Amino acid sequence: MKLNRLFVALGASAAVLALAPVGQAAPSPDVVERSQAPTAEVDAYWTPERIAEAVANPMPMPTPDGAPAAPQAGARDLIQKVPGPYSSEKLRSMGRLLFTTGGRNSSCSATSVEAANKNLVWTAAHCVHYGGVAAENITFLPGFLNNEKPYGTWPAKKTFIPQGWISSSGNDFSLDYAGFSVESQGGKSLTDTVGAKGVVFDDKKSQKTDMYGYPAESPYTGQEMYTCSGISATVQTFDAKIACNGIGGQSGGAWLNSSDKVWAVNSRSDRRTVTYGTLFDSKAKQLYDQAGA
Repeated sequence: MKLNRLFVALGASAAVLALAPVGQAAPSPDVVERSQAPTAEVDAYWTPERIAEAVANPMPMPTPDGAPAAPQAGARDLIQKVPGPYSSEKLRSMGRLLFTTGGRNSSCSATSVEAANKNLVWTAAHCVHYGGVAAENITFLPGFLNNEKPYGTWPAKKTFIPQGWISSSGNDFSLDYAGFSVESQGGKSLTDTVGAKGVVFDDKKSQKTDMYGYPAESPYTGQEMYTCSGISATVQTFDAKIACNGIGGQSGGAWLNSSDKVWAVNSRSDRRTVTYGTLFDSKAKQLYDQAGA
């Protein structure tokens, strides 16, 4: 009897292992994978009118306590415009992110990152799943500048979001990161086309950082990339802050260290003087590996 139960258990284990390709880890229950609409359908959706609508309605950046922050008067001159075109190796891997949530066209920022599949984009979780609602029509526009898309449009093929982010209704900001895969175009991967930045995990030290993104909240238009530099200070185990006025639309934009690697993403802001960036822990590494396989 015991021997029969052992064979049943071994058979079940083998069945689970068979779900994952040889040499690849089985999908984690901590990561939610969602297939997206066909590329052609998403490309057709983003007409110039809808892109303009996304500029007018950027997704709000939540405050550290999770409540939506209302725009406030105060210093808005800390972020600086990045001169175009964004054709350098440093800049062309970063871009604008368009998406639809609950029927509302919105925008964030994102970055092409290194991965085995050479087709991985990294951003904030609240850009692809907000208020309990999964985003649709997700597309990445690397090097976007004044309605010009010099490196094309890259619709999401599949999104990868922390399960904890979804189950917390978007209030667990230790999990405010996400990735999505895209399809190669014309025989070239995203990495082949614009390059890709490395991602750093468990980097919790105070350090000089440059944050990037496409602010799309008045008086900004989402048409240009902005940056801000400073010394970051870790304020919790899962995030850091920098004295820069993060604005709606910059969410998901990269924080680059001295080696131009992504070690955090824009997550929350008081819109005046402080922006918070979510750091990447072992759970983020698990998601990154799964999304980039």
